[in-house]
Amino acid sequence: MKRKHLDYLVPFLLVCLLFLGSWKLANHFFTKELLELQEEFLTSNGELVIQQLDLDSLDSDKNQHAIEDFAKKTQDRITLLDTHGKIIFDSTEPNLSGTRENRPEVKFVLNKNDVGSSVRYSTTLKAELLYTAQPIRSGDEIVGILRVAKRTSAFQSKTQNFQRTIFTILFLFYAFIYLIICYLTYQRNRPIETVLPVLQRMLAEPEKSNYVMQNSSQWQELYVTVNQISEQLNETYAAYTSTEEQFSTLFHELTIGVFIIDTEGRFIMINPAMEELLQIGGASQHYYWQVIQDNKFIQLIQQVLVDKNQVHQEISAKLPDSMNLDIRLRYIENELKGDQVMGTVYDLTHVRRLEKIQRDFVGNVSHELKTPVTSLLGFTETLLDGAKEDPDLTEEFLTIMQNDAKRLQRLIQDIIELSKDGSDLAEDRQALELNYFFQQQIDLYQHLLKNKQILITIDGAKNCFYQTRLTFFQPIIKNLLENAIQYSTEKSQIELCYRLTDQLVITVTDHGIGMSKSDQKRIFERFYRVDKARARHSGGTGLGLAIVKEYSEILGGTVEVESHPKLGSTFTVTLPNN
Repeated sequence: MKRKHLDYLVPFLLVCLLFLGSWKLANHFFTKELLELQEEFLTSNGELVIQQLDLDSLDSDKNQHAIEDFAKKTQDRITLLDTHGKIIFDSTEPNLSGTRENRPEVKFVLNKNDVGSSVRYSTTLKAELLYTAQPIRSGDEIVGILRVAKRTSAFQSKTQNFQRTIFTILFLFYAFIYLIICYLTYQRNRPIETVLPVLQRMLAEPEKSNYVMQNSSQWQELYVTVNQISEQLNETYAAYTSTEEQFSTLFHELTIGVFIIDTEGRFIMINPAMEELLQIGGASQHYYWQVIQDNKFIQLIQQVLVDKNQVHQEISAKLPDSMNLDIRLRYIENELKGDQVMGTVYDLTHVRRLEKIQRDFVGNVSHELKTPVTSLLGFTETLLDGAKEDPDLTEEFLTIMQNDAKRLQRLIQDIIELSKDGSDLAEDRQALELNYFFQQQIDLYQHLLKNKQILITIDGAKNCFYQTRLTFFQPIIKNLLENAIQYSTEKSQIELCYRLTDQLVITVTDHGIGMSKSDQKRIFERFYRVDKARARHSGGTGLGLAIVKEYSEILGGTVEVESHPKLGSTFTVTLPNN
């Protein structure tokens, strides 16, 4: 039951109890007073009867007639008893006999008292009567007992009228009191009943503005204060919601893995980047040792939970793949929500791989540049020291120096080509007839093809036009052809196939030395060679396939390789047709 109902119910029950108690008490005293008056009246009647009696002979006819006459006049029941309580004569039942010594009023007189009275139900008259008994004295001696009785119904009407009057007065009185109490309660509860629904709506819908629309001089200050609180709560909630949305967006969009665990080891929060690192979904509310598979990572978390400090360390972990992770863990004390451990994890795998590639690149470039430069310096010094006097030796040295200079030129040119990206050059899209373009590229290598007795065939539709950026497209074909020729055996064949639909698919297949699976994973790295000695001897720079990969991606395409040792390789370039 609501409190406001109790505020009215409890006073109502108390007023009812007071009303009933007052009515009962007033009725009791009035009835008692009325009985006392009737007792006095009956006692007076008894004295009048006694004055008419023959005290020397109580059982005389004279006494009987006197009692009957008086009883008829007063409508009372008069009973004459001897000193032992035995009935001598009864005005209502003349033939009534027996003793009444056990009746309360008679017993009271027999005990030497003046007047006895009682109210009880008469089995003789089948009605409730008021009895009074008093002694009959002759001098100082009691010679008998006179009992006078009257039906209570004779004066009951007076009692009922009084009861109705008292009931009405008390009812009106306490009803008035209850109304006053209700009014005072209403006045007391009015601000509560007005403000409470507003406060409840403020809690249920903090994003909405809720106001008290009442005009009361008595409670105006309270209503104004509640309205101000509502406005401030609305503004605070809006700011909180905005901040929470920003935090949630930032938390989920972070590329760095972030997580929070409690002191029991359960994930409270974990962002998608962290779940991606762990390669698991729905990690929230799971224990960290159930999710993280790397022992080093688990030990770091345990260390922070025990030492209650912070840790920053880079580890090589398996989650389940091998990764280089930069891990920061911090113990946060929180009295409200309990202590927590917050962790940030940054995947350095790609960074470390790029650093290695950079180191390898610098090392390879240094080596590749150093070799022809050293050769040029050596032969130049030899010629300057006198070898130039020998025409045959001079011609041989100059030929070697020319080849090294050309190799150095190709290397520099490839490095320049590799440094280009899609934004380096203006849009230079051209429409090429593919069959004619491929034949032109093949013709550039006729000398090499003739020396190795290699045949290149072209398989594709004629009059097939493709629009592309020639600056990037031509080096792709050039390097694929050079790579195929370089690693093909003598008297072998190279197939160049192309198909143009919504994509341009170009495949270059040779039947040369091929490569292993491990080589295929690295073939597109800069300066990586399957056969380093043979490639350098043939003049390769080790950058050709790296150029093919990067330029294919600039044009929005991909390059793939399929190869088997001693069976040859197939390179497939897929470019969009748009």
